[in-house]
Amino acid sequence: MKSPIIANALADIPAENIRFVDKNLGISEQVCAILERRGLTQKEFARMLGKSESEVSKWLSGLHNLTLKSIARMEAALGEDIIITPQQANIRYTGPSMEKIGL
Repeated sequence: MKSPIIANALADIPAENIRFVDKNLGISEQVCAILERRGLTQKEFARMLGKSESEVSKWLSGLHNLTLKSIARMEAALGEDIIITPQQANIRYTGPSMEKIGL
C-alpha cells in the first residue's frame, strides 16, 4: 500500500513526464535485449557507435533524453529497428491490408 505522501507526489508529476520516462525505459530495455541476444557488451556497442562507454551507459540508463537521431544511429549500428510506429507494426505483422490487395 502506497503512503499518502508518495501517492500525492506521484499525482503531481505531469503526464508527459511519466510518458517520457516510460518511453525512454522501453527503448533502453529494447536495446539491452538486442545486445544480450547478440552477446554484445555496452563497451562493444559503444565502439560500434564511435562513442565512449560512459556515454552509451548514459543513453541506456532510461533517463537520458534520447533524440531520434541517436536512436537511428543505434538502429544503424545494430542493423535492426529499436522502435517502430504502430502503422509499421501493423504492416509488418499483419501483412498488406485486404483493401490494398484488392479483396
